Amino acid sequence: MENDKSTLFTPVLSTTTDELIVHTMAKNFEEGFHLLFITYYHPLIRVARRMIGSDFAEDVVQDTFTMVWHNKYTFDTVISLKSYLYTSIHNKCLNVIRKENIAEKYKAEYHTTSTFEESILDEEVFAQLYQALELLPEHYKEAIVKTLDGESIADIALSMDTTEDSIKAYKRRAKQILKKELAHLNIFSKKKQNK
Repeated sequence: MENDKSTLFTPVLSTTTDELIVHTMAKNFEEGFHLLFITYYHPLIRVARRMIGSDFAEDVVQDTFTMVWHNKYTFDTVISLKSYLYTSIHNKCLNVIRKENIAEKYKAEYHTTSTFEESILDEEVFAQLYQALELLPEHYKEAIVKTLDGESIADIALSMDTTEDSIKAYKRRAKQILKKELAHLNIFSKKKQNK
């Protein structure tokens, strides 16, 4: 299931969704929990995998959701929601490392708290990317998502029943829109070189 390409680039974690989760959990816990789960499951798996690998990541994430469910946790703010989830994952991963004696295996990859923080930041950037993707015309979005999934231009053109030149144009226009929408992240800025 985790290796399925369709789940790798699923939209996650938009501010609107986070606010909706907080509000819905307060009004209807079961419905809010469902929204929490479908929004955060895959991002938390990715964060845990970076820290402890695939063998234990799913268990850690499931334990976190189980705690929320059994204790009927609700959150007052988006910050408290994210803080609880990411802190829980971090602490549970550290417990796995201690208990399973796998510290040496992951020490080279995961050696500081900043690496964990970078994982969280990566997930937040992905969330904003997918929020911006939702603003694209459908054919632009489809071309970009298929590219992110690793499909070639020829394969995308075939699946979308259009030409390769059209796909290139869709991608070019989509990138222009995404650059504008994501400008606040400063991921597209280029340093001007003195000539």
